[in-house]
Amino acid sequence: MTISDDIKAYHSNVEVYGLKYPADAEYPESIVLTPQESHIPVEVYTSEAQLDLEFKQIWYSMWQVACRTEEVDKPGDYLEYVIGDQSFLIVRGEDGQLRAFQNACRHRGTLLKHGIGNAKDIKCSFHAWCWSLKGELQDIPDRQLFPGVTDEEYALPEVGCDTWGGWVFIHPKPEGAPTLREFLARTATDLEPYHMDRYRATMHARIPLECNWKVALEAFLEAYHVSSTHPQITPYLDDVNTLHTTFGDHSRMIVPYGVPSMRLEHVDEAEIYEAYFSRSATAFRHSEAAKATGQSVSDLPPELFDKDGEWIGEGTMRDYLIRRAQETGAKLGHDYSGLTREQMIDDYDYHVFPSLKFNSHAGGALGFVSRPHPTDPNKCFFDVYTLVWPDENAAPPEPAPLLEIDITQQSMGTVLDQDFDNLWKVQKGLHNSSLKHVTFGSSEVRVAHFHTVLNRYLQEPVQSSK
Repeated sequence: MTISDDIKAYHSNVEVYGLKYPADAEYPESIVLTPQESHIPVEVYTSEAQLDLEFKQIWYSMWQVACRTEEVDKPGDYLEYVIGDQSFLIVRGEDGQLRAFQNACRHRGTLLKHGIGNAKDIKCSFHAWCWSLKGELQDIPDRQLFPGVTDEEYALPEVGCDTWGGWVFIHPKPEGAPTLREFLARTATDLEPYHMDRYRATMHARIPLECNWKVALEAFLEAYHVSSTHPQITPYLDDVNTLHTTFGDHSRMIVPYGVPSMRLEHVDEAEIYEAYFSRSATAFRHSEAAKATGQSVSDLPPELFDKDGEWIGEGTMRDYLIRRAQETGAKLGHDYSGLTREQMIDDYDYHVFPSLKFNSHAGGALGFVSRPHPTDPNKCFFDVYTLVWPDENAAPPEPAPLLEIDITQQSMGTVLDQDFDNLWKVQKGLHNSSLKHVTFGSSEVRVAHFHTVLNRYLQEPVQSSK
């Protein structure tokens, strides 16, 4: 990754603040999208035929996030995962192993479990057919009346189930499929130094949205919208010097923190400080980190600013924020030895195809999972997770309860509220008869890459009818 002379003027913060990136991170100006990559038919977001094809080729046929490991942590814990018209049951066995099954009684098809809970076995509520937590058929009332039923044939059909980074993934058709690690590829190795398996969700909200699942996901795959949608965070976040990398099915962008957007002029250190602590989109900063430091976000600390609000701290505000993250991690017993200086605060933002996206920082992340509505391409379900590496000197927190959120009645915080307010308007506009396709620029390369991967899996991409 180098800056050519013709684009240095657009990226002077890189030299001013000494920003560093991995060698494969690309400036938007160095990315060239083909017309096929940059133009996506609107039917991709509005067509029922497209939605049906996505269920068949993607959701019923590949690895996907189902839940968090802490939700099924103890023997007997179970969780129902629903995608489209399919229900799967994730169960922690007495042997400590996680398994996932088709969630239907082999007798008459009744759902075996609904929601989340704990049980010693898997018993049907209709006629009391019963399976072990390993999916083995254990009991049938009046078994002699079913002479053709064998334990082997009537075991619960098992689907792929594996974990990574604190997430539980399932694969509805695992035969011949890559392992989860093979599917994740470099995402898993890139993120090993963050120790995401130690993270716990301190908040989990599920939000029905009036937009296609891809519209919701794509809003968080680029920083191009930040200056217009979230102007209040631009004093501490440099959207212009956001760099991108695509690899396999997945992608990454890196957003520098503690640095003002190059779209702004004359931003002082006090403005960076106040914007970072009072308007941050990543609420995990104010939980464990705040407890560890005891620092108030309402006043400028005298060790950093004089009585006139002028910066007197060592280095820059970015330097201070990096030191602060390192000191906080040490107090909490976190191992950040594998992270670079930049990874202490910069947003290393990953997308795992199809639906998982998270902002990675030292000690925590903000995670999103977007899933389609079972029948309506104009609706989706969007899960938001605040993920925190807890204090290693204390007992781990209990799993966060699922919050069902109506965003017309409840706030998700200023930044997410701003994002969600865009989404229904996008979906409405996609139905305009004059709009044949959406158009992506090079700063939206991750969105374009998402559609390239999507079309490869679909094999039969929907064509524009307008």
